[in-house]
Amino acid sequence: MQEHINLFSIMAWAGDSSPSGKAYTKSELLGKLAAAKAAHVHAIVPAFPFVFLADRRASDGKITCWHNDPSAAATWADVSQAMVDQGYLIPGDPVHSTVVAVYIVDEPNDDTCLNDINGQANPALVNGINAVRQDPHTGSLPIASIVNGDGFDKVFAAMKLLDWVGFDHYGDDDGKWARTFAALKQYAPGKKYIVVPGAQQGCEDVHLEPTARYFTAIESDPDVTWIAPFAWFSGSATCLGVRDLSTLRSTYTAEGLKIRALQCSSSPEDAAFCRGSASVIPAINLLLD
Repeated sequence: MQEHINLFSIMAWAGDSSPSGKAYTKSELLGKLAAAKAAHVHAIVPAFPFVFLADRRASDGKITCWHNDPSAAATWADVSQAMVDQGYLIPGDPVHSTVVAVYIVDEPNDDTCLNDINGQANPALVNGINAVRQDPHTGSLPIASIVNGDGFDKVFAAMKLLDWVGFDHYGDDDGKWARTFAALKQYAPGKKYIVVPGAQQGCEDVHLEPTARYFTAIESDPDVTWIAPFAWFSGSATCLGVRDLSTLRSTYTAEGLKIRALQCSSSPEDAAFCRGSASVIPAINLLLD
């Protein structure tokens, strides 16, 4: 996907919030950043493996609760320093930096114990956001999250702490989607927004959605900063993502090429960052695919 994206969403996590688990996840993250840098693609990196403690259900590994982590700032500082030391993060220089944003956590209004409390953002979420925002290496990076479209009321306060915010709610018709998007803008005004098309076939809870409204949003709405189709990968032989749906892959590839071309031609520095992605070694191609 390297030729038709300009933001590589890294969600690497071993599923273990112990010190050894975080160390393993850190190594996975740095490996994926090496791939992104070699492919001349910017990246958004996950904070959640490093700034929360997690409860996981034994049967399927699903997160059942995120908790406050008193060591969040120290753990994140270690990760951010490694990203700087290895040349993936250049603070204050997003054009030349591989890392350009931080994904704090997915769906904080799902059943993961991060809902607002008495009208205030959840302390565990505030602690995690502060770990990123108060770090001198990452304080200027946008902090992003995609929330569940069914429960904005659960995170009214939390959404105001974000820089980029979007929602996922697959299968809505155009009218309902537009109303939900308008509500998001009302509840979290002045943000940059993420649009999330359903882009899987034969999968539980995700629908294969038409692309027109999402392409219109990213092309025409100056406040929409990221189109993040879910998902590129396939979950199984019957649960297929964009990668394995030839018509949809062509459609998203064409749109992605347009978006990437705009970014890569926006300044001489952007053009320099983008150059060279066609000659990436096969091992990097395999990693990104």
